[in-house]
Amino acid sequence: MPVDDLRPLLRPGGVLLLGENPGTVEAPALVAALAEAALETNPEVIVGLELPLTEPVDGSQHGAFFDRPDELRDGRSSQAMSALVHRLAELGGARPVALDGPWVAPGAPIPLEHVGLLNQPRDAVMAGRLLAEIDLVPKAPTIVLAGSMHTRIDHTSQTLGGLISPWFPRMVALLLLATSGSAWTLTADGGGPRELPADAGLEPGAHWAPQPGGDGHHGYVNLGAVTASPPT
Repeated sequence: MPVDDLRPLLRPGGVLLLGENPGTVEAPALVAALAEAALETNPEVIVGLELPLTEPVDGSQHGAFFDRPDELRDGRSSQAMSALVHRLAELGGARPVALDGPWVAPGAPIPLEHVGLLNQPRDAVMAGRLLAEIDLVPKAPTIVLAGSMHTRIDHTSQTLGGLISPWFPRMVALLLLATSGSAWTLTADGGGPRELPADAGLEPGAHWAPQPGGDGHHGYVNLGAVTASPPT
């Protein structure tokens, strides 16, 4: 796991965006390891997750999002994500933040104070929640795990990365890629393990440049062979 490659990015006030293909074992495990590494030299670390803000992230229980019907379950409510939430709850100093808007489904009540968020773009909600948490502990390093469509730095389409980048010019956004394996993915045919595009030419570890490339990311992290993580 390329934790040592990424240690320089876990600095006080630094922001690291990790764009994943949700539904693998390895991506949440990397974030857990990075949070542990950050706490070796920092009293607190912020960990932003692509989970609905109505979902508890204190490790005490799961809410309606993790208990969705099988036909609605994708990789964001995988066993690996559940393990990450529980691990962060165990770490003194970790501050997990559910970034996404409220989960809308039968049996999932929405608090009145969150109803107004339903009319806002998802990335705007995610950016606002992340910035609010960073304001509370501005010297803490920040790690965000979200789908790669959100983490890319794109001002035109107003992604999470694009929206917060003016405040954090040294922020780094990296794609999590694999040399082989699968992810738990929801399609029109239902959920299940799906093969990921493999790039055998990837160098091991993490690699990035000062400026983002055409895909909106500064570089990539080679996770090696990955494994699909089924829903909880």
